[in-house]
Order: sequence, then C-alpha cells, then structure tokens
Amino acid sequence: MTNPCMLVRAHDPITSITAAEGAPALSGAHCDRILHALGKGPATPHELQATTGLTVVQIDRRLPELAQAGRVRVVVVAGAELVRGKSRVWELA
Repeated sequence: MTNPCMLVRAHDPITSITAAEGAPALSGAHCDRILHALGKGPATPHELQATTGLTVVQIDRRLPELAQAGRVRVVVVAGAELVRGKSRVWELA
C-alpha cells in the first residue's frame, strides 16, 4: 500500500496530515470490500460501486494496488482487455 508520508506535503494543513496517517487502515478496508465483491464475479469499477458502497474514485485507487499485490487482474479475452461501459472488467487473480 501507499506510504502515508507520501500522501501529504509539508505545507498541508494538519487535517490532511491526520487523514493521511489513517489512510492505510482505510485502504485496507476498501481492498477487503473490493475483493469480497469480486469474489462474486468479474466487475467494472462502476459495477463494484453498487456492491461495495465505495465511490468509483475509491475503487480506481485500490485496483492498481491490488493488481500489483497479485490479488486482482483485468479480464483478458482473445488477447484484449475486456471493457464494459468504457471501463475495464476486473476479476480475482
């Protein structure tokens, strides 16, 4: 996951610094919700939004981290990434 020290700048207000310190716990919970939803089948970030209660932005931030960790991947069909509604379809790895 992302280092919380990298999420803030020296001139950011204390509220941003406090939020960054709590980000790893929050992102872990987000990842768990995404993984649980993908356990039910492949989905786009927009489809995951309906089942996880997270926003598409929150999901889009976590999917690359989960892919890097080897937990999820983009669905590939005939050598091309599967896309629905202009979004890639993800599945558990």
